[in-house]
Order: sequence, then structure tokens, then C-alpha cells
Amino acid sequence: MRAKAILLLVLGVTLFGVMDGLGKFLVADHSVVQIVWARYAFALPVSLWASGPGMWSGLLACERPVLQAVRGLMPLLASVAVIVGVRLMPLADFTAIGFASPLLVAALSAPLLKERTSLHGWVAVLCGFAGVLVIVRPGTGTIAWGAIFPLATAFFFALYQLLTRLVSRDDDPRTTLAWTIAVGFVLTTPLLPFGWRPVDATRWSLMALSGVLFGMGQFLLIRAYSMAAAGVLAPFTYAQIIAAVLFGLLVFGDLPDVWTSLGTALIVLAGLYVLRGRAA
Repeated sequence: MRAKAILLLVLGVTLFGVMDGLGKFLVADHSVVQIVWARYAFALPVSLWASGPGMWSGLLACERPVLQAVRGLMPLLASVAVIVGVRLMPLADFTAIGFASPLLVAALSAPLLKERTSLHGWVAVLCGFAGVLVIVRPGTGTIAWGAIFPLATAFFFALYQLLTRLVSRDDDPRTTLAWTIAVGFVLTTPLLPFGWRPVDATRWSLMALSGVLFGMGQFLLIRAYSMAAAGVLAPFTYAQIIAAVLFGLLVFGDLPDVWTSLGTALIVLAGLYVLRGRAA
């Protein structure tokens, strides 16, 4: 069961890495609202396919609708932060800074889940933050200012993981996926007229692909977190950087510099350390 959950999570974050790369490509010609809306619109068929006709009539029925709605906001806010952020910095740099998320899970577990974080865990959190500073290098220009967006993404993704743990105790993964997509679609659709730009056939295809990847990635992660503890799974979210680096290199010619590589190593090692301690 644990091995299957890990595999599902790795596949999910890999899809997210490709999706973020598509977002970086699309944002050059289209608005953030347009791109985010397309993710949810084209993820709707994924949700319906995952649930099957037998569940459609009661797909949104759940134990704690307010918690599901709040949780559904997290991917939406993270999507906005990602699309704006990757416009300002290389995809690999953005993804590396966003890997502060497992460290934030450790920091937020106490107030949200009543789980204690040890002294060793806080040491790891500080080391991971040092890794972020190595990548950002405050005062060096665009990356320093733009780092607020991957840090915001890390925060929203940390809340996403913690809230997914909570709702998975009571609700079916397919219900959680439906809430995720419904919240984003309902909130972005009214904004669409204010950010619409003409879309050609190629861009429509890429937006559709982005939405399918979003829906599939969300479902895989929700399934994974319903099968294994977050402390077991969270270290494997670092697999996303492989997809981000390859996409950035092949499509944009972005190659991480020595500072990004060093900072990423610090963040990954700190995250593995704190999460290893939490899973023990």
C-alpha cells in the first residue's frame, strides 16, 4: 500500500512539473485568469471520468463542506502564484524554492493538526530556509523580488497537504477531487471576461493538456494521501524538480546555476531530515 501511494504521488508531482512548464509558456501571450480557468475547465472531464456516472448525482456530498471549500482554495491560490512566478524566474529556480513546502508542513502541523515538532525538526526548518536564501540571494535582482511567489506557492501547498490529510479521514478521494475542481471553476469563471485574450488552436490544445494534467495530478495526490501518511509521502514531492529542470532545459534553455543547485540540495536534505523524523 505504501509503495503504491509513493508511486501515485511521484506520478502526480511529475504531471504538476510539466503543467507548470506549460503555464510558463502560455503566460507570455495569455492572462493568468485565462490560464487558471482553463486548468479547471479542462479538469472537469477528468473528475467526471474518475467518479463514474453512478457518483455524479451526489459527487459533492461530504462530511465537512466548509473544510472542503477552504481546501479547494489552496490549489487555486497556488496556481496563480505559480503562473505569475514562473514569468519572473527560471522554472527550476521557482520549483526549488517551492520545495520549502515540506518544511512548512512541519511548522504548521502543531497549530493545525496538534502534532508536535521536535527541536531537530526546527533545526531542519531553519536549514531549509537557509537553502531558500542561497537560491534567492536577497538584493541580487529579479529572483530576490520574485521569490515571494514560490514561497507563497510553498505555503499554499503545505496547507493543501495538511487539509488533504484531514478531509481524507471522512471523504472519498473522488469527492475531494470534485470539490477541488468545482471551487476553482466557480471562482474563476466570473473573472474570465476581464482577462480574456484571443486563443489559437495550438494554445487551446496546450490549455486543454494543462487542465488534464492538473486534474490527473490532483487525483493522484489525493489518492496517495488517502493511502499513506503525509510524513511518508512528502519527501517524494521532490521528484517534481526533475520534470521542472528537464522541461525548463528543453523548452526554455534554462539550466540551474551552482547557487540554485546548492540551495536545492540544502532544502531537499533539510526536508528529508525533518520528514524522516516525523515518519519515524
